Amino acid sequence: MKVLYFAQAADAAGCREENWTIENDLSLEDFWAEALRRHPALAGIAKQSRVASGMQYIAGSQRLDRHEEAGIIPPVSGG
Repeated sequence: MKVLYFAQAADAAGCREENWTIENDLSLEDFWAEALRRHPALAGIAKQSRVASGMQYIAGSQRLDRHEEAGIIPPVSGG
């Protein structure tokens, strides 16, 4: 699974993208557990951030397809 990190998530992870080798699709909870295992500094923004995959935000019981890209999107402001 290719994981993309945006804005503060990229700063916390120390990279803008990486490839995860995983065996199965992931629940949102399992995705966050893996992200935090790899990059503990994401803990400071995890609760405010969203995960997107397949051109949509992932929520609740939706699963992330291990063959799709996933992105961690922290809150953003604009004007």
